[in-house]
Amino acid sequence: MSSLENRRCLVTSGTDTRNIRIIAQSHPFTQQLDIVFPSSVSLRTALEELQCTYQTCECSLSDFLQFAKPHLHHLATESKVVAHGLAGSTDSDVWCLDSRGVLTLAVSKQTYEFLGLVGERLPWKGCEDIHVIHIYIGYTGPRHGDMKKWATYGAKEAAILRAWDERRGPWKIMYHMQNPDSNRPAQSAPHQIEKTVFTRPHVHIPELARDDLLNESNRLDDLESWEDRVSSLFEWVGLASLGSQRLLANDRCDPYISVYEPPAPSHVGELTVMRWRGFLPSSFVQSILDVILSPNTSPPDFVSVTANSVPTSPVTYIPKDLGKAPPLRAPRPDSEDTWSVLYARASEPTSSWWIAAESVGRWDRRWG
Repeated sequence: MSSLENRRCLVTSGTDTRNIRIIAQSHPFTQQLDIVFPSSVSLRTALEELQCTYQTCECSLSDFLQFAKPHLHHLATESKVVAHGLAGSTDSDVWCLDSRGVLTLAVSKQTYEFLGLVGERLPWKGCEDIHVIHIYIGYTGPRHGDMKKWATYGAKEAAILRAWDERRGPWKIMYHMQNPDSNRPAQSAPHQIEKTVFTRPHVHIPELARDDLLNESNRLDDLESWEDRVSSLFEWVGLASLGSQRLLANDRCDPYISVYEPPAPSHVGELTVMRWRGFLPSSFVQSILDVILSPNTSPPDFVSVTANSVPTSPVTYIPKDLGKAPPLRAPRPDSEDTWSVLYARASEPTSSWWIAAESVGRWDRRWG
């Protein structure tokens, strides 16, 4: 039996909801979004009204960039087009066009030598043949920060990518375009984000207090107790998203098979789980958070939001300083970049608390 991959997790908490919004904006590509909350008709109705469509097509990278270039904005938090080029049947090369208008290639040593563009080799044993190249597509003016090291999409780069297209053939591409028009790549097919909603009665639902989400004590014993509480809450969120029977009030699982105790204190009630799957841009995730965080919404006691990034994308995280390079990562189907937020609001509209847990896999330089 293979061992689980080493993962790293960062936990933050606070009362300023602007920090939650930054988390969503920093992740340009999401493949699954789970929302869990004690059943609330008003919140469920508001969330069900949100719609998102993405496109798929099969064309050359050069043709796709020609289509996308007019819709890209210099260092915008969300350009009008974001995309992900999938690996082929005979190669593992991938690329993405992120929300800043930056094209990032993650290619094999053979492809890297063919392209002749300056990039950076991944430093980890097991994926050291992968090279990462950044090309700024939407801007030709002065650059700052890490952008000074990136290529600009000019005549030379365009010719190199055309030669690559002729050698490789067309790409299978997933992309999202804000306010799509008729000027799209040939054979583009729209896809509605897959949405599922289900409710589960008679479930143990934890009761959250301010101290559960905020650690405001300097005592070591209090910190350890808080960490245990946070761990149990996020474990509950994961089980709730999976529809686990362990949360049912009448669960009678054989203790030799599984032993689980829900976070205390808790009460028995009805739980709603909403899931979206597909190629979700950060703008759609942001619209979900806007509904949950809106002062005009009458939320339940708490809401959890869990987002799983597209694992095969060479970029899953964009730094707050948009001029900095994204952290190096190895794009693999089994890699990880996940964030989860627990948000609670008291009876006073201005009083709220949240805690977030971000997790990345072993071949990711997010935190060094």
